[in-house]
Amino acid sequence: MTKYHPVFCSLLFFILIHGALPSEPQHWWPPHGAVKVKCPYKKVNLSWFTGTVNPCPGLYQPICGTNFVTYENPCILCVESMKSHGKIRFQNDGKC
Repeated sequence: MTKYHPVFCSLLFFILIHGALPSEPQHWWPPHGAVKVKCPYKKVNLSWFTGTVNPCPGLYQPICGTNFVTYENPCILCVESMKSHGKIRFQNDGKC
């Protein structure tokens, strides 16, 4: 039993942590489309970044944000969402 004790404790810790912590549903933007982005807008703060960026160059997949701005692709919307602390999010596929 002694050699199984660390494994048992690890398993018990894993069950307690995942059972006690509220799990956040994972959302992929957009739900349909060629490229989908899992945007960590609640965990990453890019409010200090004032520049423009295109993390998916050459990809045109219009996507509408909750601020009713059409973004060129989901990657750009994700960056804007992180810059706004999650205030700007996915509204719908296509142009606004």
